Amino acid sequence: MKIRSLQRHLASVRRMKLGRSHRGLRARLELVSERSLGVGTFLWHTLDRAADLDAPLLHHLPRGGGEKDIRSYSLADLRDATERYARWFHAAGVARGDRVGIYSGDGIANFVHFMALNSIGAIPAPVNPSMAPQTAARYLKRLEPRGVVADVDRLETLLAATDSPEGFGFTVSQEEVDSAGRVGPLPVGYPYMHGDHDPVLIAHSSGTTGMPKAPILGHRQFFAGKRPRILTMPSGVDDKNLLVFPPSHGSGLSYMMMATLTGVPTLVMEEQRGPAVAEVMRWWKPTVVIAFPITFGELAALGVEPSVASRVTTWLSTADASHEAHVRELVRLGRHRVGGKWRQGSRYIDGLASTEVGMAVFQNIHGPDTDAYKRCVGYPEPIVEEATVYDEHGKRLGPNEIGFIAVKTPTETLGYWNDPDLTHRSKHDGFWLTGDIGYYDEQGRFYQYDRATDVIHTARGPVYSLPTEEIVLKACRQAVDCVVAAAISPADEELSEPIAVVRLAERCDLTSRELLAQLNGALRTAGAHELSAVVLVKGENDIPLGVTGKVLKREVRTTYEKVLLSDDDHGLDIARTRSARTAPNAPAPAARRRQTKAA
Repeated sequence: MKIRSLQRHLASVRRMKLGRSHRGLRARLELVSERSLGVGTFLWHTLDRAADLDAPLLHHLPRGGGEKDIRSYSLADLRDATERYARWFHAAGVARGDRVGIYSGDGIANFVHFMALNSIGAIPAPVNPSMAPQTAARYLKRLEPRGVVADVDRLETLLAATDSPEGFGFTVSQEEVDSAGRVGPLPVGYPYMHGDHDPVLIAHSSGTTGMPKAPILGHRQFFAGKRPRILTMPSGVDDKNLLVFPPSHGSGLSYMMMATLTGVPTLVMEEQRGPAVAEVMRWWKPTVVIAFPITFGELAALGVEPSVASRVTTWLSTADASHEAHVRELVRLGRHRVGGKWRQGSRYIDGLASTEVGMAVFQNIHGPDTDAYKRCVGYPEPIVEEATVYDEHGKRLGPNEIGFIAVKTPTETLGYWNDPDLTHRSKHDGFWLTGDIGYYDEQGRFYQYDRATDVIHTARGPVYSLPTEEIVLKACRQAVDCVVAAAISPADEELSEPIAVVRLAERCDLTSRELLAQLNGALRTAGAHELSAVVLVKGENDIPLGVTGKVLKREVRTTYEKVLLSDDDHGLDIARTRSARTAPNAPAPAARRRQTKAA
C-alpha cells in the first residue's frame, strides 16, 4: 500500500494506543503510515503509542536453559536498557559514525546494543558468537572500531587471538556494561534522528567464500522490506513466535524489531539445534516458528510429534532455500483455518535471502497441497522492483535460460565497508548480483540451482549441486543433511566429479555402499549425473556451517577434493563407484573440456 492511500484510510480512524491490543489492523496501519519510521526510529514510534509498556514482549531463553530459565522483557524494559547502554557508550566517547563491535551470546543484549548505538548515531557491528576468535579478530579490525563489547570468556579468547589489541579501540566485557547502572548524561539531541541513507548496521556474511564480508545496511534501506510486513506478519491475539535465528544476525534483529512493532510475544532462543527447538515447542506452543533451513531439516529428520507442533500455522525460513523433503514433512503438521474451522496442515514460507539485501528477495509459500518445488524459490517479493538473469557477459537471458540471478531493490546494501571495489563488482546495470545461479520460467517464478562458486564442472558439462541434493534427500528420508560438492576427477585433474557428504539420523544403519547404490539409482531415474562417491558422517558438526547457518561448501571441497584419487579413507565411511577409480591423468576429450570451461 502507498503511504498516501494509508493516510487517507487513517483519516477516519481515531489514534489508537498500542499494547496488548496493538495487534489490530488499524494500529498497524497507523505505524506503517509514519513517514519517519525506520530502523533508527522504530522503538520510539512504538513507545509513543504504547498503552501497556509493562506487558511481557520478548522472552530470552539462554543456551541449555528450560522454561524456568526464561527472562522476559517489556517495552519499558527495552526502553530503559537502551537508554542505560546509550549513556555508557556516550561516556566511553562513542559518537555519531563510530563503529562498535558486539561479540556476545546474549540475544537480548545484542538487540539492546543495536538500539542503543543507533540512538546516539553510532553503528553497531554484531558478530555471531559462534565465529572463531581468530576470524572475529580479523573481521573486527577491518572495521576500525571505536571499541568492542564481548562476554568475559569471548573477550579473553578474542584478545588472545590477536597480536595487536589496540586495533579494537576500547575493549570491555558485557558484564561490566550491564553492571554500570544508569550513569552519565545522554548526548544532546538524544535519540539521534537518522537520515534515509545513514548506516544503522554493519552485518557480516556467512563466510561461504572466505573471510566474512561486511555489508552496510541503512536506516531506510534496511527497513524498506519490513514496513509492509507489519501488516502481513501473523499477529492475532493467540499468536506466539519462536525465534531461532542467531540474534546477532540481521535476520534475528529484524524479527525482534517486528515483535516490538506488532506486539506478538516472541521467545528468543540461543540454541538452533533441531532437538532443542522441538523440546521448547512442547511448552512454548508457538504458532510461528522462525529459523534457518538447517534447523527445519533437523526437525523434519527428527520426526516431530504432531502434538509438539499442534498450534503451528507458519514455518518461516530465510537464507538458503529449503529442501523439498524437509518442507513436505513439516507442512503435514500444525493447522490452518478454512471457512472459520481449523484443518490439519500448516504453511511453510521459504525465503531466499542474502545479507546484502537485508531480507528475502524471493518467496515461495508451501502448504499441504502445493507442489512448487524442484528448487523453485517463487516470485520476487513485492519490494523487489525487478528481477532478471544475466549470462557471464552481462546479456539478459530469457525464460528457462540458466545464468546469474540479479535483483533491483531499494533494500540493496549501501555497499561493503571500506571495499568499493567489491561493491562495484557486485552490481550490473543497476542490479545487485545475488551470487546465485538459476533461471525463471514463463510464469515469472525463479529457480535456484547453485551458488556461482559451487557449480561442479565435469567432463559432461556443469552439474548443479542443489538439484542433486534435492534428489538425494528425497531418495533417503533418513538423511538429516546432504552436501553435494566437487572432487578432483581421477580422469582429468582439471575437471571434477560430484560427491555427496551425507549426515544420517542417529537411528539409521545404512552403509555408505548401500547408500551410494540407492542414491545413484534415484539419480539415474531422474536423468541426473550420478555421484562418484558418498561420504557418511554422523556428528552435527561434521558438515561445516557458516556462522549464518549456510553450508560452507568451500570447506567440504577442501576436505574431500582428493577423495577420488586414493583408496585411503583415513577412517571415514566412504564408498566410491567403480568408474571413480579410473587411473589419474587420463585425458578427457578436448571438446568436452572446452565446453565445461565455457559453462
